[in-house]
Amino acid sequence: MAKIAYNKIKAGIRNKISSDLLLEFNKIKSINDLDLFFRKLFTESEKEILFRRLAAIELINSGKKYKEIKSILNVSDNTISKAKDIMAGRGYGRNPGRKIKYSEIKNKKVFKKFHRKYKGATSILDLI
Repeated sequence: MAKIAYNKIKAGIRNKISSDLLLEFNKIKSINDLDLFFRKLFTESEKEILFRRLAAIELINSGKKYKEIKSILNVSDNTISKAKDIMAGRGYGRNPGRKIKYSEIKNKKVFKKFHRKYKGATSILDLI
């Protein structure tokens, strides 16, 4: 099944879908209605991803640190970072303007180069 990009859907179809989606949103009056809405549109794993993202945003807003959020939600740093991007209005896609912070390397292991002398044939003639 081919993946269709949002911008490749014709404007008329996109507007109809958006209108229908808005009507569905307006039907939501309770948690049960919301659950029914999600069951119509999303798989269980998609719902899980959405709720983890929303939970990460909620925990960020409450002042929790990355480490706390990771332990509470069992999510990666990248998920938390993307949630912050959403909150800042940068969207969920790539963020080329982000300032990258590198962690300090602690207790870096030094590996010695290990070379063995080849103990096989010294020439192709030795193999014959």
